[in-house]
Amino acid sequence: MPLRASSAGGSGSFLVLADDGRRYWCKSLNNFQGPRISVTEQIVGRLAALIEAPACEVALVRLDAVAGWEFRPGSGRLVEAGWAHGSVAVDPAVETRSLEHRTENDNRRRHCGIYALCDWLAGSDVQWLYGVAEDNAYYSHDHGYYLAGPDWTPATLTAGRDAPYALSIPPDHLDAAEVTRLANALGAVSRQDIEGELSKLPRDWPVADDELDAVAGFVDHRRGPVAARLRAMVA
Repeated sequence: MPLRASSAGGSGSFLVLADDGRRYWCKSLNNFQGPRISVTEQIVGRLAALIEAPACEVALVRLDAVAGWEFRPGSGRLVEAGWAHGSVAVDPAVETRSLEHRTENDNRRRHCGIYALCDWLAGSDVQWLYGVAEDNAYYSHDHGYYLAGPDWTPATLTAGRDAPYALSIPPDHLDAAEVTRLANALGAVSRQDIEGELSKLPRDWPVADDELDAVAGFVDHRRGPVAARLRAMVA
């Protein structure tokens, strides 16, 4: 059932209650920024889980029951039946572009995963949430511009696979043990692991097998260099 229509944001994400009892911020394929955004969001969320980075948990949400609902009032844009990208809601939360509150909750550890995820998956237009009810615990979210941009192609992925995407925010007071764990986790991820997550996307989504193969190659290629950059941060 719909809980909250979109009031802001480029894509027009909206909040629903799913039949698993959880609340998800959804981006349907007909979001305002295009279907590639939903594809990228699912990919990044699933790959983040492989290295246990602190990203909002993602799922596929079937929207048939709310089809026809205008998800941004006055826009005329209606929910379409089918699968959408869903991100488990963190509430209450504050959206930010700053990595603050490093000494609160376990953010010395959580921020490490944010550095790793941004560099590994070529993040741009980076944004995060911190949970007000969780002593300001940070979550990475809104990943539609990762993989080096919202309109990525096999060609752009190949061209950018060696470019660093390290955050410019100074990595002060990070948990050195967690940085090492993340570097090791990147080393342990296999091409098969990556392909296994990509294979979970709906078959009717507008992303071709050769495009997913290019993503797998891009992500697999970057593991080693990113792990080395992580280790250098705390050397």
